[in-house]
Amino acid sequence: MGIDIYSARFLRSEVRRGVNLGHLLTLGHQAVYMDDEAYRALIMSLGISFQEKIYADDLFRGLGAQSMDVMDASTFEGANVLHNLNEPIGRELVEKYDCVFDGGALEHVFNLPQPLKNCMEMVKVGGRFLTITPANAFCGHGFYQFSPEIFYSALSDENGYSVERLLFVYRDQWYSVRKPADIRQRVELLTCEPTLLFVSARRVERKPVFAKWPQQSDYATAWNAEGKASHSSAQEKSFKDYVVSCSPIVKKLQANWRRYKHRRKCLPSNWGWFSPVNMD
Repeated sequence: MGIDIYSARFLRSEVRRGVNLGHLLTLGHQAVYMDDEAYRALIMSLGISFQEKIYADDLFRGLGAQSMDVMDASTFEGANVLHNLNEPIGRELVEKYDCVFDGGALEHVFNLPQPLKNCMEMVKVGGRFLTITPANAFCGHGFYQFSPEIFYSALSDENGYSVERLLFVYRDQWYSVRKPADIRQRVELLTCEPTLLFVSARRVERKPVFAKWPQQSDYATAWNAEGKASHSSAQEKSFKDYVVSCSPIVKKLQANWRRYKHRRKCLPSNWGWFSPVNMD
């Protein structure tokens, strides 16, 4: 759990966008994964004095955090809020924070829906949940790697949330990821190098979290009577989609072509799913 140059850029961009860190909770004490000179320059650019380089407290202070709590299962790294995220939080933590920041904890907690629910419940209405979490090529790092779908489905209107930005960075280029439910497709991210997701979600309304379990959007659409009608109508599909759906051979050729492009370029190439973002 910690802050590298991309995490710092994401946080700074979020603050510039109007996100208030205010009363901040971090999951784990966020270590600094930047060289000393780069981190010192970053802190100085925020107009505050550089105090220490082990943890990123200076960074959060420079980005506007008025106070900061650190949650962990032990005091080993200086946490002041002790809690095992596998378990539900107490009432004293509900809606306590302006921002809850996860810099890489969720993937290490086995009982995954519970820590995600905990994070969502600890945010005040109008506040933010920010998470930076593994997507690809982190097998063995923790218990899990995540797809965009889980955050779009969980941080949803049904649970009182709205995903404002869901990004990844690949070879120094940032990309925004579209919502699968909006484009009625699975968004499948293939990369040759380790890739993280950067998620910013706002709590827009007080609603029970996970009163109903999220379903993957393409299945939910298929199960819905209206969705069945729209998907069963060839007239509502493009000719290309219709041909591909009717021909297993064409479908296989298309899949092989996508894999070839991926191996050749090793870059996100489906611009129906991803679009470049300027983070400066």
